[in-house]
Amino acid sequence: MAIRASLPFVSRRQADIIEVVARNGWSYFRNQLSLNPEPEQFSLPLPEVLRQILIDLGPTFVKLGQLLSTRPDLLAPEYIQALETLQDDVPALPWVEIEDILKAEFQQPWTTLFAEIDQSAIAAGSLGQVHKGRLKDGQVVAIKIQRPGIRSVIEQDLDVLQSLAEWFSSDSVGQAYDLPGLVEEFRSSLNGELDFRREARNTDQLRENLSSSTLWNRGQVIVPQVFWSLTRERVLVLEWIEGVKLNSVDLPEARKQALAALIVQVIMQQMLLNRFFHADPHPGNFLYIGDETENRIALLDCGMVAMFDPRTQRIISDLLVGIIYEQPRQVAQSIRELGFTRLELDLRSIESAFDRLLRRFYTRPLEEINMTELLNEALRIPRENKIQMPGTIGLFVKAIANVEGIARRFDPLFPFVDVARPVVEQSLQRRMFGDQIVPDIARSSLYLSEFLIQFPQRLDVLLDRLERSELGLIWRWRDQSEFQQAVTKAVRRISLALIGVGSMVSGSLLATAGLADPSGATLLWSQGLLGVGITLGAWLVMEYLFKP
Repeated sequence: MAIRASLPFVSRRQADIIEVVARNGWSYFRNQLSLNPEPEQFSLPLPEVLRQILIDLGPTFVKLGQLLSTRPDLLAPEYIQALETLQDDVPALPWVEIEDILKAEFQQPWTTLFAEIDQSAIAAGSLGQVHKGRLKDGQVVAIKIQRPGIRSVIEQDLDVLQSLAEWFSSDSVGQAYDLPGLVEEFRSSLNGELDFRREARNTDQLRENLSSSTLWNRGQVIVPQVFWSLTRERVLVLEWIEGVKLNSVDLPEARKQALAALIVQVIMQQMLLNRFFHADPHPGNFLYIGDETENRIALLDCGMVAMFDPRTQRIISDLLVGIIYEQPRQVAQSIRELGFTRLELDLRSIESAFDRLLRRFYTRPLEEINMTELLNEALRIPRENKIQMPGTIGLFVKAIANVEGIARRFDPLFPFVDVARPVVEQSLQRRMFGDQIVPDIARSSLYLSEFLIQFPQRLDVLLDRLERSELGLIWRWRDQSEFQQAVTKAVRRISLALIGVGSMVSGSLLATAGLADPSGATLLWSQGLLGVGITLGAWLVMEYLFKP
């Protein structure tokens, strides 16, 4: 195949990538890299062909496939299903090669720090492998050690992917999807997994977030302790937890249903209340550590995590509220707020599509509603309309799919909507009232007061610029003084209306907080603010009726 001379990559590794793709018959890719490309509609290879291409290209591309399997907003369900089967299926390295990493990271023989380490790995992946060990004080630990040389291989592959993304960014696929942004997201995710200290911080954060909750009893959900004195960039040492894999759990039906609900609520709390969540909660990353009286679980392998910014968390909450309470317009609005598109949209048709989708699902009983199927269908609509979604949305759907799959193994009629409802409602309460209501009201009042103070001045500047046509508009009126008087009256009414509304909202919030205030001071303030708001509202109504 003749490759264009202007192609921005010429290394041996890059040539290998082209050869693998060409050998697997991806005609679109071959055509775009040829000397005389012909116009051709973008098309991916068949799902199994794409999967094989990624396997042939090695560990970096297997990781890319795993990331793409979390993006139902980019790929159709048949591609997601094919890529979900990609595993880090690599043999463990001999101990002599791994031992060199320990020596390099600790700058001393490992025998000075550990009483013993089992030389046979208990698990192996493309980035590292895990060995069981014991500290000098007898504490049993899990030791994760990075594969030697893997960082340089990944960095080279990432540079290749960046070149390809820039090359295709002006193509039809690049106009619909932000390819350089997708590669940058992948680079950030993979670099995070390569630094085991980041995984250690993730582990600490998740353990702190899950250590207490109103949704389960204290101690029901645990995350391993990190041994920071022994953790390095390429070595992670964690508390060893004995437990049973979820697929080996044998419990009475009622206990199975309770366990399913616990697993789902653990992930939902992370997403909606903590904003920081485990992005790969498959069955292998849970251990059952319960006894005859109580279900208990451990959450493992915190290398892949995601975090919602406050805005995304709010929109995700709105999305779930729309789904749970059957509000198609709210679902459509949430998807539009989350997404970005360079193309013109037919918003009315998008809303209609969501309306049809929810009506189709809610003709079923609640226990028959598959949340994963519903979310995948919901993301099909923006995908078909070329709306780009943030990567965290794909991780959100992937995590939901994982825990719902686990739950339905224990309870085939698992009512996801009912189990998720208390977490969604807690999220809404926190949005409305905050964890500490008085500081939240004080902060909101500060923003409101600054707006009210600056509003007349900003409006005056706007009118002055309009008068001098600085905004490209020409205003003419017969009686300038009459117009200015009308504007002044309107500004006064608007300002007083805003103060009145702000007083009533603040008073209502303080009244709610005052129910738990034994001193009664909060309740007194709320009554005063409500009185001010009602008085201003009544005065404005009277002025409008009798002094138009």
